Amino acid sequence: MKTTVMGIILELTETQQAYLDNLMARYCAAVRWSFKRLLEGRGIQDIRQSVQVKFNLNSRQANDAVYDAQSTIKSQHELVKLHYANTLAKVEFTQKRIAKAKSSRKKANLQKRLEKEQRKLSYWQKHLEAKTFPAVVFGGKKLFLERCKGNITRKEWQEARNNRYLSRGDKTKGGNLNTRLYEVDGQIYLDIAAEQVQTEKSVRYNRITAPVYLAHKPSKKTGKINGRNYRQMVVDYLKTGAAYQVEIIRKDGRYYIHVTIEEDIPVPYHAHSVVGVDSNPDGLGVALVDYLGQYRGSQWLRQGEWTYARSNRRDNLIGETVKKVVALVKETGSALVIEDLKFKHDKSVTAKFNRMSHGFVWSKFLADAERRALREGVPVFKVKPAFTSVIGILKYQHQYGLSNHQAAALVIARRGLGHVSERVPKLLVDRFIKAKEGFSKINNWQQWSAIKKAILKHLKKKGVNSLVSWHVHRKELLGVG
Repeated sequence: MKTTVMGIILELTETQQAYLDNLMARYCAAVRWSFKRLLEGRGIQDIRQSVQVKFNLNSRQANDAVYDAQSTIKSQHELVKLHYANTLAKVEFTQKRIAKAKSSRKKANLQKRLEKEQRKLSYWQKHLEAKTFPAVVFGGKKLFLERCKGNITRKEWQEARNNRYLSRGDKTKGGNLNTRLYEVDGQIYLDIAAEQVQTEKSVRYNRITAPVYLAHKPSKKTGKINGRNYRQMVVDYLKTGAAYQVEIIRKDGRYYIHVTIEEDIPVPYHAHSVVGVDSNPDGLGVALVDYLGQYRGSQWLRQGEWTYARSNRRDNLIGETVKKVVALVKETGSALVIEDLKFKHDKSVTAKFNRMSHGFVWSKFLADAERRALREGVPVFKVKPAFTSVIGILKYQHQYGLSNHQAAALVIARRGLGHVSERVPKLLVDRFIKAKEGFSKINNWQQWSAIKKAILKHLKKKGVNSLVSWHVHRKELLGVG
């Protein structure tokens, strides 16, 4: 598992700063030049040799610049595929909405939206078929437009285009030959290869050495580290001699570093139960089941601030919640089961929903939970989220007296076991399904879908458009006392 530790270069002399700025400018220019040559179809080895001479870089720096350009091209092609798939889904979704729309005004508005989405689809389709992608602006399109308008100076524009330097690691060369990290008397230093020095036997390089600070949070009262000691993690990793990557980024006159290492993962323990987590904008439903799938407990972790807190505050809240959930899982000797959610913008929705979903925290929570669980040796399983809420509400909410989110977490936990099936209760089939013979022949997903539609049809007669109110009308609809 790759982990990136952030830090900052503490002290640079004027000479060192001038050289580092010059190195960043040459490296970024080499990336842009390589990017264009790759699009022209030139050979990679030919580009590497040309970069080395043209931009006065050593062979490793030239290789890193070409690799950087290759990564940019690869990511742009992947983005074209993603945008095409999302736009195609939006077109199909809007067409369904038009077919269902009753008022002429709504149909007209949806038709305008459909035409706009079809133009976008045609745009991405052309790129996909031609194996091309939109123009890439190094330095950022937004800043480029500001430069075109004369709102920023040429110097500011050049600062944005020439503000980074990437150095990949090599295990055979002690971790990283061009940018080394080492520790002396408790202080970490960054050592960067500078000008070439020709000797009788070989070519050597002068070095720029500067102290750096790597992120860690010592308590002012106790002196102990709050959270994970990333600094010590890097120090211990350097002793192994394994490869690590260093990226230097200049921002607002400061030089930040990102050190990427390969973090060791402990062997997962053998779990005898599972904990399922249902993630929501305002909190988490958590449920524990044993190895047979029997319910053993649940709780609701409210997180009302998640949807409106500032980014730093929100990230901290997510981290604290992840810590609490993983600790609970580990204490019970369980495995963690989470939803395998795909966050795609493939629905034609309102601007209000887009704003809400843009700031959503599900993806961050799930990613952080998986990472922390792996670090703690907790087994992690991902399951399909389909019908978890539906099954939870209709099958388990009343039985165990749970909230709808806790009931969904119970279904997620049971699904994580892999051997537990969620049969539709006979009471629901008898009450809401007329063609029982045909119902028994369809698969389990289709059965739950049919039950959901049948129940919603009855709820709509009572002015309810969601299963959330099922427990209110349950007795009446089932005809039970």
